Amino acid sequence: MGHGVIQDLLLFLATAVVVTPLCRRLRVSPILGYLAAGMLIGPATLGVLSDSDGTTALAQLGVSFLLFMIGLELSFERLAVIRHLIFGLGTLQVLVTGGVIAGVVWLGGLPLPAALVVGLALAFSSTAFVLQALSERDELTTRTGRVAVAVLILQDLAVVPLLVMIPRLGGDGGSILWAVGESLVKALAAMGAIFLVARLALRPFFHMVAATRSPDVFVAAALLVVIGTSFATAAAGLSHVLGAFLAGVMLASTEYRHQIEADLQPIRGLLMGLFFLAVGMSIDTHSVAAHLPLVAGGTLALLVGKALLLTLLAVLFQFPVALAMQLGLLLAQGGEFAMVVAARAGDNGLISAGAVGLLTAIVGLSMAVTPLLAAAGSWVVRQQRLADAAAHAPDGEASDLENHVIICGFGRVGQTVARILADQGIPFVAVDRDPRHVAELRRKGEPVFFGDIRNLELLKSVGALRARAVVVTIDSGSGREKLMTRIRARFPELRVLVRARDLGQARGLEHMGATAVVPEALEGSLQLAGLALRSLGVPASEVADMLEEYRRGDYARLAEHGRGG
Repeated sequence: MGHGVIQDLLLFLATAVVVTPLCRRLRVSPILGYLAAGMLIGPATLGVLSDSDGTTALAQLGVSFLLFMIGLELSFERLAVIRHLIFGLGTLQVLVTGGVIAGVVWLGGLPLPAALVVGLALAFSSTAFVLQALSERDELTTRTGRVAVAVLILQDLAVVPLLVMIPRLGGDGGSILWAVGESLVKALAAMGAIFLVARLALRPFFHMVAATRSPDVFVAAALLVVIGTSFATAAAGLSHVLGAFLAGVMLASTEYRHQIEADLQPIRGLLMGLFFLAVGMSIDTHSVAAHLPLVAGGTLALLVGKALLLTLLAVLFQFPVALAMQLGLLLAQGGEFAMVVAARAGDNGLISAGAVGLLTAIVGLSMAVTPLLAAAGSWVVRQQRLADAAAHAPDGEASDLENHVIICGFGRVGQTVARILADQGIPFVAVDRDPRHVAELRRKGEPVFFGDIRNLELLKSVGALRARAVVVTIDSGSGREKLMTRIRARFPELRVLVRARDLGQARGLEHMGATAVVPEALEGSLQLAGLALRSLGVPASEVADMLEEYRRGDYARLAEHGRGG
């Protein structure tokens, strides 16, 4: 490894040490910090960090790791559920957005072949930026997150035929349709081979590696899978990130998923930082300054145009308007593959070097505002939910309730609690944030209201000051701790009964003021053990006394046994 690459890596690590804590202190996305740092120290400004092949390769590897980690969150079964979005909304988005942009730049004077390439290239969104923004906002598993992933998957697939088309459009001759067909067959064959190999080999492979009980070997095996699949798809003429994504999808349904995710998280974070730094370096600040009106206007037109088109398409697919707007804002930027396509088009004489530079600047700047667009989209959805809550204010129906129980979250757990309360003649009222679920239950006569329970005014409107207790059944990780603190501060006399994930979270919630907490993992284990004992002939009264003894001891004996194992 040359001294230049080592120097670049040292500078990058130093940048990471400074940028991440600074961004956390300023409460801004680290993405923006890396972009700004890349523009500052890159070759176009201070020239401290070079745009070397080694740095670019590591940055591309960072994107592969990101896609691999996202694949771990999306098993093949979950992807099958959204296949209509991938090939429906995703295909329509690329064709409609690409066609509209191509028409605009063609009318602006660009030749039709070049306009077609530019239009399709700008139709792509940034997989890396969007997924990172969703991950930071804990929205990957939301409905918007799943739809965004579906569209991004199709965009990554669409890169392949476009890259094949470019030399033909540039004058190499041959049939464009034949080239596209050939590339699609190659893509399907390569994906089929990866799926087959992964299905047959990945689980036995990791079983063998795990049997060594060596953390180092396990990490090496995970790295081998990420880099190996990326290399395999790149060798087949496909996107290198597609292979990493497919490998993650294949491992998502295995028992090794969580350990792999934990082991690779720090590596992924560093390499993703390098990718964002490289994007910042690719923005020629001198060119942007020289053509500032054109770059600013092009960036604004791209963001507004794509956001509007995506919003309209999502509405056509019967998504709520607020969610459609969130999706449009989230995917409005250009993508990293647009830069790759622009560079290839320049190499084949379709567009000039100056046009390549301007396109790169527009795409880079549009990517830089992704965190702001993601925040704006979340704000739109939040405002819509608040408006829905106001429209379905429960004041009239709940104003006469006293000594009732408020159930926060009316899924399976909440409905079970409600049935038991009803059997005992205890009045209750429930709050849930899924409007369709609420509408369906209200048609059945259930006292359920729509709203976000983080809005404590909503709890007040359903009679929290007159209630006997509130039961929190939501399954939202750390959200329960935040909610517990706010409820206890606003309603100090209210009994709060909370569902917890495990004993550790249960003790934290009790420390924050919960009246009683049920750790579902341990409680489920107790119930299962009780059934086993009764089936073996142990009297039911003895089983009940035994289980109650564990509960009185705060599950301590169970927790000690778990730590010992």
